[in-house]
Amino acid sequence: MEFYGFDPNTKLATVYYNGGTSPHLFRICNDLTFSGLKDELDQINRQLNHIDTSRVVVVEYRCPLSDSTGSLRFSRMKLTYDDDMRTMFSVFRQHNTRGPIELDVSLVRSAEQILKSLHRPRNYEEIRVLLEGPAELEVSLDDS
Repeated sequence: MEFYGFDPNTKLATVYYNGGTSPHLFRICNDLTFSGLKDELDQINRQLNHIDTSRVVVVEYRCPLSDSTGSLRFSRMKLTYDDDMRTMFSVFRQHNTRGPIELDVSLVRSAEQILKSLHRPRNYEEIRVLLEGPAELEVSLDDS
């Protein structure tokens, strides 16, 4: 039996943005590159919050680890390169967990967006007047 739209070369993944507690589910391709993953995560963030201009800067995989007693615990594995993506899928297959791949993502706004949100830029003359104080300021109240 085939399910419409289901791709067997994908895995279910959960992403948590900036330490959030509400996860967002999506499908991730087994051969996705790291830059492709970051682009997908940026796109999901924009869909969730249209006015947010933040970008993905850190992606961590909640990597399952088994100890000698068979207990499962999680360690964070920072994803940086395509090799890290292959390692993540390999580890996930080895542990054959029933849940999704879990990712923690840190977002930051671009420097350009931060600068835009600061006070408006001033030109040299405005700054000079502010530094010299009101005594130096020539103000004419005449309408002529």
